[in-house]
Amino acid sequence: MNDYYAIRNQLRRDPTQPLSKLKSVAISTELTTQQTLFKREREQGLHQIGETKVVELEVQSVNLDNSDPQAGKVPTVQIDVCFDVSGVDVLDADGKSVVTPERPDTGWIRYSVANYQWDSDPDGAWRVASSQDIERTPCDA
Repeated sequence: MNDYYAIRNQLRRDPTQPLSKLKSVAISTELTTQQTLFKREREQGLHQIGETKVVELEVQSVNLDNSDPQAGKVPTVQIDVCFDVSGVDVLDADGKSVVTPERPDTGWIRYSVANYQWDSDPDGAWRVASSQDIERTPCDA
């Protein structure tokens, strides 16, 4: 998850970085969603200063079933992540902040992290496959 956030921070801070870097940390619907988000932000001239930080990681479930990778039955881990954006601002092309004052400093997202190459790379082929915002008590930043 730390690599995932590092790549996202890098791509948001430097719009000249290729979106293909997302393929090293995301797959499936998450890859498509993130590519679409970054393309839209870049078209709008937005960029980030500061870094989103991972504050807490909680593994919710682990399923190492690799019985049918073609049908999507691959090893999957559900992870809840609390992130901190207190040091992050998003600026438009004129350098003005587009972040609303009401934005919370922290939030929770549940990630599904999958390994579609389990047979050949059980350790290194994990990628974020999907994500969903979840309601939880705010974590301490």
